[in-house]
Amino acid sequence: MEALAIIVAILASAGGSFAVLKYVFKWVNVNKIPEAEIEAAAKKMMSKKFEESEQELAELREREEKRLKDMRRENTEHEEILIEREKTLNKRSKILDDKSEELETKDGELKEAIKRTEETRTQLKTELEKISGLSREEATEKFKKEIEEDLKGFEAQKIRQAEKNIEAVADEKARHILVDSMQRVATDYVGETTTKSIKVEDEKVKGRIIGKEGRNIRAFEQITGVDVIVDESPTSIGLSSFDPLRREIAFVAMTKLIGDGRIHPGAIEECVRKAKNEISLEIKKNGEILAEEAGWPDIDLGLLKLIGKMKYRTSYGQSLMSHTIEVIRLGEVLAAEVGADVSLVKRAALLHDVGKVLTHKVDLPHHHISGQVARKYLLSDKLVNAIESHHLDIEPTSVEAVLVYLADAISGSRPGARKDSYEQYIQRIEGIENAAKDVAGDKIADVFAIRAGRELRVIVKPIMVSDDEAKVMAKQIAQAIEKTQSYPGNVEVTVIRETRAIEVAR
Repeated sequence: MEALAIIVAILASAGGSFAVLKYVFKWVNVNKIPEAEIEAAAKKMMSKKFEESEQELAELREREEKRLKDMRRENTEHEEILIEREKTLNKRSKILDDKSEELETKDGELKEAIKRTEETRTQLKTELEKISGLSREEATEKFKKEIEEDLKGFEAQKIRQAEKNIEAVADEKARHILVDSMQRVATDYVGETTTKSIKVEDEKVKGRIIGKEGRNIRAFEQITGVDVIVDESPTSIGLSSFDPLRREIAFVAMTKLIGDGRIHPGAIEECVRKAKNEISLEIKKNGEILAEEAGWPDIDLGLLKLIGKMKYRTSYGQSLMSHTIEVIRLGEVLAAEVGADVSLVKRAALLHDVGKVLTHKVDLPHHHISGQVARKYLLSDKLVNAIESHHLDIEPTSVEAVLVYLADAISGSRPGARKDSYEQYIQRIEGIENAAKDVAGDKIADVFAIRAGRELRVIVKPIMVSDDEAKVMAKQIAQAIEKTQSYPGNVEVTVIRETRAIEVAR
């Protein structure tokens, strides 16, 4: 049994499992191996195991000794490094101690110097106050006043210089932009009159137009509201009306009647009806042309028809449609030059005079009507202001509004734009100036009507007129012009009261 115990111990130390042990016992019992053999085998196995264990222990001891040796070498190296660092730190500490002592010495010297400086400063201040007869506060206040006076003079000089420079650059830039804009959109224009002529082949056509006892001509004039002139020329018939739309309808209807040859009241009514339908289509077509010019493809149909009627409206002999196209193009160029909203300017230019189409129905200034139309179609406040402020009686609230005003002024004032004779122009300008002279009398030094009579500058004598009186005078002159003069647009009255002091440096 002792031999079996040894075998079990050896197998257990070798990591044998329970199944292996069971198998070994079974094999021993089956084979009836003598205990002496089992014991001998066990001793042999233990001897071999012991030798292997001694060899493993020897290898383990060798490895540990090598590791310890390496650790001792590393520790020795680290100790040497630490010793070297300690020496360096000691040197630096000594240097810092020396510097600290040096700084303490200099600090003491600096404090002593500051103390002596303060004493000297106090002594000098006392002596200065005795010499000047002024205290420190009084001298400071006097010095401040002198500096302020010098700065005011310098500031005023710089401001004047800056204003001159800005004015020169701004005027040059403005002239360049305006001239360039006018050159790029310059158009030829022939103003329409209040009459339109139709050529006829012979006197028989005139006879048919007049009709028996004048019934045809009376019917035509009654239906169209246009005067028919048949006695001015043997080869033409004149149609006269202040309303270009009526005149155009009459022209189309008369052309159809002459071409058909059958002229009687029934035919006249039918031709006028067809003419109105044709003009209605033409109005829509004109509106599309204007909307396309303004880059507004989705414009409301009501607005489209309204602006289409501009072709048949004039202002001082200038075609409203041609004027509107010109203002759109001028506004586009001006807006592009100054970096404004080009689309808004073009749309405001398109609608700025649309109120003139309705002036025969609404008793208001045309630009106010234009603003009401824009509001009716729910356009933006900025666009409405740009439309209705182009005569400056309503304050412009944006750069775009001012650009629309400029484009309208350029279009209206260029040569050939409006049929306004030289004599009439001179009479109107002189009348505006004389109105100011009648109000102010001998208080006026000079009076100038400028910008084609749109602005009146009155220079008064400062001794005879105060600032408050100048404001009252401007109001009185404006009222006198409104009551006594006829003029297009608005007249801005500016009363200038100026006092000058002149000296000569020799």
